[in-house]
Amino acid sequence: MFDIRYKSHHDVKNIIEKSMKRKIVTPFTFNKVLKGTPVSQEGGIYVHTPYCDKICSFCNMNRKQIDNDLNDYTEYLCKEFKKYGAKNYIKEKKITTIFFGGGTPTIYKAHQLEKILSTLRENFNISDDCEFTFETTLHNLTWEKLEIMEKYGVNRISIGIQTFSNRGRKLLNRTYDKEYITTRIKEIRKRFKGLICIDIIYNYPDQTDEEIEDDAKTACSLGVDSVSFYSLMIQEGSQISKDRSENKVIFKYNLARDKELHDKFLNITLSNGYSILEHTKITNGKDGYRYIRNVNSFSDLIAIGVGAGGRVSDYEFFHLNKLISFYAYDNEVKFRVKKLSGILQYKVVELDKIKEFSKNSYDKIYKLLEDFEKKGLVKLSEKTMEYTLDGVFWGNSITACLVEQVMNDNK
Repeated sequence: MFDIRYKSHHDVKNIIEKSMKRKIVTPFTFNKVLKGTPVSQEGGIYVHTPYCDKICSFCNMNRKQIDNDLNDYTEYLCKEFKKYGAKNYIKEKKITTIFFGGGTPTIYKAHQLEKILSTLRENFNISDDCEFTFETTLHNLTWEKLEIMEKYGVNRISIGIQTFSNRGRKLLNRTYDKEYITTRIKEIRKRFKGLICIDIIYNYPDQTDEEIEDDAKTACSLGVDSVSFYSLMIQEGSQISKDRSENKVIFKYNLARDKELHDKFLNITLSNGYSILEHTKITNGKDGYRYIRNVNSFSDLIAIGVGAGGRVSDYEFFHLNKLISFYAYDNEVKFRVKKLSGILQYKVVELDKIKEFSKNSYDKIYKLLEDFEKKGLVKLSEKTMEYTLDGVFWGNSITACLVEQVMNDNK
């Protein structure tokens, strides 16, 4: 087994942030950028809804259980759309990807959802081929809401399934059983013209081979367009973390078991016509996931909503609440390292791109890649580096090694 500690994509981001501190800037500096002209015309929008009506046991995201009808938050989002849409920098942008995340973005009432989407359309230059995604749960997605979403251009939905196992769903505090959710997904397929994507969590407490195999086979049989699959991360503050500390749930992480479950899921889906899009995502070829390509390339992403983070030019920003936002500037080295980590998320990576973002460290980087090739984790050709199936599992650990090399060379 690979002898470097297993790392997730979040670990890689934390390594970069801790090693290369952010330079905080003022709102005045950031607004000055918004008065200027963008270098690239393409851009994306991320809208955050920090509310759910039911909290998953594994979740510690920026969300809270709904305690009102969200009229105030609806008005807030619409004002933010108008505010950002009026900025010169953003007026000149063509929006090619929109992502409504959360929380649960389909938690709004139908009339609120229509107001949000109509106001968004009125204030941004949205391309005809824009990839427009909504995250959702099944119990929040009514047919009326789905019709409204499709009316305003939503062409991709991401459903938080997590597992089809009834035992696993109870553990993760999910609504409905396998029979209901599979029937509902089939009904959505008949009514919705866009892409249907799902999330699957593996390696939850006592997950069996039969459970992971059934998750993979069920996803394939439903013909979903892509699957994001993640190993369960028990984060501080989540309900499952509290349950474990009180011995209500017994879970001891085992790396070998994690990889075993990962490989079972991947082998079944790949043998059924899916391919690897990035380390934690498979696709049937229809879903290109333009939003994550925006994120991984650190392109302009206009963030709107409490808990939303984005980027404009060399500046990142995060809305802590309705009144307070933080702004930070990335220097040239940090920006390169982030872009290096972004391109390394994909199964096949051009060596010229690695060289561009590692610059003076490339000879050392290539030597590391040769070492990984000897371990059977990557394959090197004249122009590309490609992860093997083992390498996909260790992809973020490999990424961490490479970005740490560049950062150490630039201290």
